[in-house]
Amino acid sequence: MNIFQANAYLKHVFTLMAGTVIGQGLVFLLSPFVFRLFTPEDFTALEQFLMLITVLSVLVTGKYEFAIMHPRDDETARHILGLTLIIALVTSAFFGVISIVFSNSIATAMGTPSLKFMLWSLGPVLFLTAVANALNYWFSRNKNYKVAASAKVISAVGAEPVKIGFGLLDWGVIGLTWSTLIGTLLAAIFSVGKFLRDEVKGFSCLDREELKLQAKKHKDYPLFSIWGSVLNRIAQWAHVGIFVIYYGPVGVAMMALCRRLVQAPLNVISNSYSQVFFQRISEIEDAVELKRLYYKVLFRFLFFALLLVLFIWLIPQNAMGFIFGEQWNESLIYLQWLSGWFALNFVSSSIAFITLRIQMQRLGTLLDALHFILAIVAIYVAYILGLNQIEALKFFAISKVVYFILNLIVISWRVERYVMQSKLNES
Repeated sequence: MNIFQANAYLKHVFTLMAGTVIGQGLVFLLSPFVFRLFTPEDFTALEQFLMLITVLSVLVTGKYEFAIMHPRDDETARHILGLTLIIALVTSAFFGVISIVFSNSIATAMGTPSLKFMLWSLGPVLFLTAVANALNYWFSRNKNYKVAASAKVISAVGAEPVKIGFGLLDWGVIGLTWSTLIGTLLAAIFSVGKFLRDEVKGFSCLDREELKLQAKKHKDYPLFSIWGSVLNRIAQWAHVGIFVIYYGPVGVAMMALCRRLVQAPLNVISNSYSQVFFQRISEIEDAVELKRLYYKVLFRFLFFALLLVLFIWLIPQNAMGFIFGEQWNESLIYLQWLSGWFALNFVSSSIAFITLRIQMQRLGTLLDALHFILAIVAIYVAYILGLNQIEALKFFAISKVVYFILNLIVISWRVERYVMQSKLNES
């Protein structure tokens, strides 16, 4: 990478990071107020709702949004974007109807009766999330990272103050529902508006045959890649569903606070970075250069992850209770034990697109399946052994750390193999 490419690369990263810092900074600053206005049970319901959104959002698009980055010409990419949104509209409507009809059954099965008051908004939030995500890839493709950064800020600015307002009105779960919907809606409206202003054609010239052609050409995403992502996201959120059943809602609420303070900002940063990383590695033809960039990013992020974990373990014991209220005092124990998972997940997510570049989708699916199995088994075994809530948390956190270390080792091995294969093909 020459100096001009490096400067452009860093500029794109920092542009996306700016939106992340502002949006997550607002979330962080308002968290002490928000968590004092709602009960742990309210946040347990919100966490389960977000779990459904996170897992189902993979299914609603068929992961076709990833293919937006591939074509050289904008017309083909526009058809893939249109295909993604059409699929998202149909599938989110389907999930929306199911969630409304079976809201009581779903809430009861998940051990949180108040969840039923959130499920009416599942379909709209799924579709709006899909719209924002797909357009983020479109803007990343065109290196228009300011739009993606602005959307993140708008989402946070729209949702967080509304939570405080509804909290003061004592709306509980309903207030958290509306704030989530409003934040997602504002981000989607902004992204769509920017797209239509920049793209005169919009979606008016989509050809049905071209849509079918692109659906067939990139069918590996819904046929193979999607299932690994679903398993991965279930593994990421399994504790939200299972802990409520085995240990009640309080532990999940504590983990929700930890996720909001640490994992959510890290996820937004890794998502922002990974889009730039994906665009960059898509342009690299030389395998050796690809390997060099991969290891450079990997070691930098591992160093950051280590510093983050050390910082969290040095937080004073009563800090969480002082900031968020006495009912959240125990959450520091959760945060310390979950920090290793959060940090390594951040590293893995930031470089995850390398797996698409070196074409290890099927092995990636096996890794995701392993992640799913480890997460479910860890919590179940902890329960069978009669471990209490904190002990189960530690057992679960250790299983996460083991998985992500293994994940990074396997990816690095495949990068080395990819380079060796490229050299053999050249000789």
